[in-house]
Amino acid sequence: MAIHWWRTDRLVQELANGGVSETQSLWYAVISSVIYFEAMYYATWFGGYRSWLLLVEFVAVCVIAVLGLQECFKANGGATGSNFLKRFFCLGVPVGLKLAIASAVVGQLIYFGFPRVVTQESFRNPYFVWQLFSFFIAGVFTVVYYWRIAYHMKRIAKVERSNPLMQPTGRERPAAD
Repeated sequence: MAIHWWRTDRLVQELANGGVSETQSLWYAVISSVIYFEAMYYATWFGGYRSWLLLVEFVAVCVIAVLGLQECFKANGGATGSNFLKRFFCLGVPVGLKLAIASAVVGQLIYFGFPRVVTQESFRNPYFVWQLFSFFIAGVFTVVYYWRIAYHMKRIAKVERSNPLMQPTGRERPAAD
């Protein structure tokens, strides 16, 4: 099966018939992530913040997301794993909420602390320092998000491997992609 870029009706049929493999699920997640980041950065770009660093940040976040999704996929068992998207999106809720809270706290600390530390006297171009710092923070939070999900997916796979009742029989074993 190929990725359905436009034909939702065909994708619905394949999903209903169990025709989307774990590897194909990974690629749907990769494409969805890139589309999400593109929309977010596009809005920022046309919202008045334009710089080469924003474009570099967009590329870096997309690369981190693609690599992070591949690591999550491997942690889930790769092509022979199961329920990749279900696990990924379910784990994304508590991991995402924790990071959202951490981001709000870090954001407030930066909002009130940055102008006190990064001044015209201490840095020639405080705005550029702010841009670099924002670039760094976006990358760190993206890495932490995928790292924590991959960690929890490994834990799920370990529990499955340790429980013989959860092992698929020969007939139920998913085909390698």
